[in-house]
Amino acid sequence: MFDVLIIGGGVSGMSCALVLGSAKNKTFVTDKKIGIFTHQKNSSLQEAIFYNAYGITPGKLGSELLTESTQDLATTYPHITQIPNEKVMKVEGSYPEFTVVTNKNSYKT
Repeated sequence: MFDVLIIGGGVSGMSCALVLGSAKNKTFVTDKKIGIFTHQKNSSLQEAIFYNAYGITPGKLGSELLTESTQDLATTYPHITQIPNEKVMKVEGSYPEFTVVTNKNSYKT
């Protein structure tokens, strides 16, 4: 059972996980179980090459950046559960209870 499940380990999903991870001592995150599906095969960054992006080494591959981001999340915010190698197939239910169904498991929020 998760309080927050982030679908997608691309730029937006990883940014969300990093923000929630950094806020672990804030009242809106304290004692919350947070997970992120880090499946990144469909991310538009997979094929990207960076040459003029602030703070990114020129020639850095997007696929490398995605891999580094999951490693950084694990090191910096180990309380965020990473769910790798699972593709979200559907989300069922209605607020406040949802079930996220992947190609391997299902998760309740």
